[in-house]
Formats: sequence, structure tokens, C-alpha cells
Amino acid sequence: MLLRKAIKRFLDDNRGYVIALTLISMPLLLGFSLLIIDVGRTGNLHTDLQNAVDAMALSGARELDGRDDAITRADAAIEALANSAAFGGGGTGMSLGSHITVTYDAGNDPGSTVTVTYLKEIPADDDDPIEGSMITTDPNEASYAWVVAKPQAMTTIFPVPVGLNRDTINVSADAVAVYRMAACDIAPIFICNPFEDAGKSANQAFADGDFHGALISMHLPSNQGDPAGPGNFGFLEVPDGKGAADLREYFAGSGAPMCINRSTTVTTKPGNTGSVEEAINTRFDMFEGGAVPGNVEAGPPAVNVRKGAQNKGKGAATCDAKPTLSIDPVTDKLMAFPDDTTYLVNNATSGARVGNGDWNLSNYWQTNYGESLPPALSGSPQPSRYEVYLYEIANGYHEKPSIGGESGSALCYKKNNQNKDPPSFPDRRITVAALVDCDAQGAINGKKDLDIAAFAKVFLTRPVKTQNNLAKGTATIPFQYNAIDIEIVDITGFGGRGSMEEYLREEAELVR
Repeated sequence: MLLRKAIKRFLDDNRGYVIALTLISMPLLLGFSLLIIDVGRTGNLHTDLQNAVDAMALSGARELDGRDDAITRADAAIEALANSAAFGGGGTGMSLGSHITVTYDAGNDPGSTVTVTYLKEIPADDDDPIEGSMITTDPNEASYAWVVAKPQAMTTIFPVPVGLNRDTINVSADAVAVYRMAACDIAPIFICNPFEDAGKSANQAFADGDFHGALISMHLPSNQGDPAGPGNFGFLEVPDGKGAADLREYFAGSGAPMCINRSTTVTTKPGNTGSVEEAINTRFDMFEGGAVPGNVEAGPPAVNVRKGAQNKGKGAATCDAKPTLSIDPVTDKLMAFPDDTTYLVNNATSGARVGNGDWNLSNYWQTNYGESLPPALSGSPQPSRYEVYLYEIANGYHEKPSIGGESGSALCYKKNNQNKDPPSFPDRRITVAALVDCDAQGAINGKKDLDIAAFAKVFLTRPVKTQNNLAKGTATIPFQYNAIDIEIVDITGFGGRGSMEEYLREEAELVR
């Protein structure tokens, strides 16, 4: 009887039940805890690796500007970033102290923990794979940097299940970034690639030297050359602008800075807007009739404004808001940069006269300074007008009067600014224009959206010479009137010289 009661009491006693259940479930709870830790560690490692490849792709893509050394610079940028970074990779057993160092050596793939591939395009849909045809090793074509982290083994803490022999988890990540570029402080003009008919891109033509010293006369009257299309003389619409007054402010520099993204289109602005001439001429210290608001404060002239100018009554130029531009430089003993000896006449796709780059430098120098060419300007190939312009500034010739009395000093600006020189930066005879393969985009009839092939750094060689500046009855004149005369001195992308940084806004963007 007593034994039966003792057994019943024992069976009915539930004290210590929780401890028993805890002891039974402890291995399971511990296992799940370790599994959760491993899942968290895996997620953290993947996040670290993803951040790493994102940063590397952005760093590499930022260098893909289309120039010959773009891939070399991109590799160097990725190497510098990769080899200085370490990410948590877990340790052995319960140790969490080891790290994975992300390494990249463009010439040693087995020794790198990431692979880098450059692409000229990517699929339209992110779910579509990147095809082999999209891969390129040509720095002129590369627009995307694709960085893939090789699988990284993370040692697990969770006990290895019976029958399995691996105690690591492989983690990887990849990213694709693209190079984006916009040009700022751009003048609202476009230039059709004059070498398109010859099968050359503007970049190839620049790399081949076809643009070196070549005088391009834009905005020509219809009887002096072919426009880019009916009513189109090379102007672009400006943001929120509707008429010639808006164009004028942009050319004078009193409008807000204009930025155009390389991947967007530009819209032509048809019409022969004569008031743009006055705006351009402010850059040469010519303020005609005060027609351009804020031209002195917001848009000062350049440091060197030599333009072959006299007072209206002849004699040495002082400050004349609308001086007479010489039509007989040899007699007057003052000269603006002259024409090229030969032009591509009636180039159907250029919308402009394009010279061959051969101009009489010796005559220009002798007429203005009465000297033989300095050795620095006597080499081959002959310097461009822009190179001569820079030489004049660097050696004080812009302050030296020509035999006829003109100097390159901005006299009108000095008169209104306590004899101070205009600022030397930015150079007001430099602007940026959009280069366009016009023929490939069909006829330009009126207003039209155009794709940009490249941006060009443009040197304004001389002021726009208007009808009022010319002597009546002149049969021949030293250069076309109503023309914007320029040289292209640099270009973005392949063949470029890398001198346009102050005008470019370059960035990289993750796209996959």
C-alpha cells in the first residue's frame, strides 16, 4: 500500500518539468541560434561584398571617358580601391576575427578576388544575361564596368549535419556601373561633323589632326555656304528660352550656365538671329549699343582681345564700343587671325565652311609686331591660332601694340573697372559646343532633336564682323561677315587631349 502511494506521488509530481524540457530542447535551440548567427553573418558578408563591388564598379566607370587610356585608368582606380579594403569573413569555429581582403590585379586574375570586365552595352532588361558580344577591350568603346566578386568561403558555426562534409558557405556579388558626362557653360551651338561624308567620326578626325588649326565659319548667310538644314545656322534651344534674347544672354555669359548631358539630345533653334553677334562680341571687349544686359559684370571680355580694330576715325584703337574692324590689315598694320588658304566648299553635312588648317602665321606676326616668328612658333606642324593666342598671353604680346597701334588689352573693360584686367579664368574666348553627326540623323528641317557625338572645346578666333563694320563698295574682305569663326581645340572621348575638365561634370551610376 505504501509502495503504491509512493509510486503514485512520484508520477503525479511535476516539479523540475521545465528543467527537463529545457535540457531536452537545448541542443535544438542552440542549433537554431547558431544557424541564425550564420545566416546573419552570411548576409553581412554579402552586404560587404556588394558594397565593395559597387564601389569598385563606380570607381572604374568614372574613368571610362572614351580616351585611349580609359581602361588603363579604370583598372588603376579599381586596384587602388580594392587592395585597401578588407571585409569580415568569419573565422574558424567560434572565432569571428578573420577578414577577407578584396584584391584586384588586372594582370593576375588567379591572384585577384574580383574579376573586372568592360562592356560597350548592356541588356535592356536586368533579367537578361550579359552577352559576350557586349564585352569590349577597346577603351574607346568601353562605357560600363562590370565587377564580380569571386565566391568567398565563409566558415560556418552551425554544426555540420550528419552525412555532409562542408562547413563553409560561398558568398558572391556583382555590379555594373556606367560613365555619365555632361558639359556645362556650353554655348547654345552645334557643329555638324564635317568629315562625316569621308566616313570619319569627329573623334577620329580630331585624332588624325584634321581639325588642327582648321578655321570653321558658322552661322553663314545662305548665299555663302550650306546651312545645316533649312533655317538652321547652328543654334540650339536654351532651357526655358523662346527667342533671340535668350540666345544672346547665353553667348554673352549673362544667362545661367547651360549644362547638357552627353546621353540626352539637343534641340535645334532655327533662325538667323543677328543679335547673337553683339553677344559674342562682348567677349572681344565690344559692347555694341549696350544691347546685352550685364555684359561687363556677368560676361567680361577675354584677357587677349586682339581683333584688328581701329577707332571709327582710324588711328590707334582706344575704347570704342563698336570699333572699325580693318579690311586692309597690311596698310593699317593691324590684323585679326586670318582665313585659311583653302576651304571645303559647299560641304553638304557641315553647315559651315571648314578650312584646311593652313593659314599665314608669318604674315600675321609681321603685320602686328614687325618681327620674324619666334622659334617657339616656327615648328612643324604650324601652330593653331589658339596656340598662338596662348603664346601671346604667356609672353606679354597681348599688351604690346601692333604697328598700327592696337593691343590685345581689353581697354573698354579697364575703363569701366578702375583699370583692372578682366579675369583670366575662365578664358572668355573659349566655349563648349555640341558635335553632331548630322547626316546620319536625316534631314534637319526646322526644329529637330539631335544626338550628341561628342563635346568640343571651341576657340573664338575673331569677332563677328557685321555689315556695318565694312567699307561700302568693298569687293573682297579678309573674312566672311555674319560668321562665327572658331577652331576646335579639344574634344571629349577618343583622341581628346584631356583639357576640358573645368567644363565637364563627370559621374558614374550603378545600373545593375
